[in-house]
Amino acid sequence: MPYPPKPLESVSERTYQAVLDSIVSRRIGPGEVLEERRLADELAVSRTPMRAALNRLLGEGILARLSNGSVIVKAFGATELLEFLQVRTLLEGEAAALAAGRIPPARLQEVRERLQAILEQTMLTEQQDWSYDNEVHNLVAQHCGNRTMAAMIADVRLRARLCNVERIADRWLLARQEHLAILDALGRADAEAARAAMVAHLANVRQAYLKTLGYLGQ
Repeated sequence: MPYPPKPLESVSERTYQAVLDSIVSRRIGPGEVLEERRLADELAVSRTPMRAALNRLLGEGILARLSNGSVIVKAFGATELLEFLQVRTLLEGEAAALAAGRIPPARLQEVRERLQAILEQTMLTEQQDWSYDNEVHNLVAQHCGNRTMAAMIADVRLRARLCNVERIADRWLLARQEHLAILDALGRADAEAARAAMVAHLANVRQAYLKTLGYLGQ
């Protein structure tokens, strides 16, 4: 069963999400200084929830405090990205195996039909690519039956997305095909096939980044 919906968000939670969204979307880039008063004014909130949001992001390691007291967006690079992908492979392979047989068939079919339809497109925007990627990986995490594992997956996927590494433009079609293989295995309730399909998908992503970053083929 999927986890129940979260309760209505507080002002502090909405503020945190708004700042995090700005970081993820690169409206606030790596190394940029975050000014508490300016951000509070932009979001039309008081400085109290803004301070709470910034402190939370500092505690999560997404922001960093400089020796002069300034708060900046922490920069994650290629090394961190490759490490995050390795961790994701371990966690999400297991999550896929656990999710096999737990996801309602109608939900699997709904996601599968959307992925199948976009294979006819010639290109996706980065936001569309992330959206489809999120749909499949979140579906697995939400139905793995392990809240701690789901939270760890969400965290490491977020950190991977924050890495200041250019996205691989020609991977989207292969990624959707790999996602379909994952969904097919989940639809058969085949835990080992689901694990293998997820591991293969993430290994392919990591291998593509290794090649793009110049770690292979030299």
